This record gives sequence, C-alpha cells and structure tokens, in this order.
Amino acid sequence: MGSRQPEAERRLAEFLASLRGRAAGLYILGDLFEFWFEYQRVIPKSGLRVLALLAELRSSGTRVFLLRGNHDVWFRGFLQQELGLEGFRDEMSIEIEGRRVFVTHGDVLDRNFIPRVFRCLMRSRINGALFSLLHPDIGIGLARYIARRSREQGAKPALVTALREFARCKIADGYQVVIMGHSHIPERVEYPGGVYLNVGDWLRNFTYGLLENGTVRLERL
Repeated sequence: MGSRQPEAERRLAEFLASLRGRAAGLYILGDLFEFWFEYQRVIPKSGLRVLALLAELRSSGTRVFLLRGNHDVWFRGFLQQELGLEGFRDEMSIEIEGRRVFVTHGDVLDRNFIPRVFRCLMRSRINGALFSLLHPDIGIGLARYIARRSREQGAKPALVTALREFARCKIADGYQVVIMGHSHIPERVEYPGGVYLNVGDWLRNFTYGLLENGTVRLERL
C-alpha cells in the first residue's frame, strides 16, 4: 500500500473481504506498506480501506499477524492497539494443524547493495529518531521515493537461491513448512521432510499461501 497502484490495493481489499468466517489466521509476511512510520500523532494515510478490513477480520475471529519487512519496520503501537493486529517481529515459529511452521519476510538474506543499505537505514534507531523530526509530508514523501527505488531493483537469481537454501536448512532442522516473501517470485519447492513456499507479491502476481487440511498450497487470486 502506498505504491500508487490502486488496482492492486482494490484486489487486496476484495481478497480480505472474502476471508470473513473462513480463516483461522492470516499471516502478512512484511512489506504490507511501501513505507510505514508512526509519528507521535500521525500515521501514513495510505491503505485506509485495507486497514479497516483487517480490523473487521480481527473482530470476526481471525487472528491477524503482521511481520516486519524491509519497507515497514517502524511500528509504535497504533496497529496493535487500534486494529488488534499481532506479530510485529522479524520471524515467527508457529504450529498450524500440528505442523511446525517457520515464517519470515526474508530480506536478511538479500546481499544486494541497495536493499542492504535500505535495511540499515530503516533499522537504525538513531535514524528513526532523526526522521521523526521531519514534517510528515516531507519525511513520508522522501521515504516512499527511496522505497520505490529499492523495490524496483527486482529479485536477483542469487536471492532466490539464498531463500531456497535457507528454507532447506530450516527443514533439515525440523520445520515442516517454511514460508517467506521478499523476492516477489512465487514458488513452492518440496524438500525431504518439508515444503518451502514463497508467497510472491500483491503487485503483479496476486499470490498467497494456504495451509488447510494438512496441505500447503500456492494460490493465485
């Protein structure tokens, strides 16, 4: 959200609305926003409809987890307190239908220069404190420009390989399902003992993962 692609946001809203009464849990693996920063009294205005639908899902009984990506790390309580969302960490080790599942965004495995620099800027508490001194119109506008440059770099083959190898190692450690994003390339790979799923993105592929009745599937809207 905030990437100036209203059609993608509209389709996401339709998808979320379709989950009412159907999903026990929804896991958003980071980068829900092109950029997110909470000032003391100000938040970005992008994606209001989607945020309202997430709140409705939470009220209807679906637990909604939001992990941190490399574009949205500066959460300060608004989404937790006002919408009831959970998560807000880099990774989670969970159990779904008796299966050990590891979920993370995956940006820590990206060794390309611009994503690494962008991650360092976003993760620095000093940078966060300095950024909060900027007027929101200036700060959010500047950050979105940098975020778009980072996203436009695209996934390199080495990143796709690194994500797969990381998943293979996690499965060897006892996880039965490993789910990541970041590369924006959807795929499902079976390894001895488990499955790796990359959920792709919601800008071009409109893909998501589904864990249901013991199966792990890659679905496309």
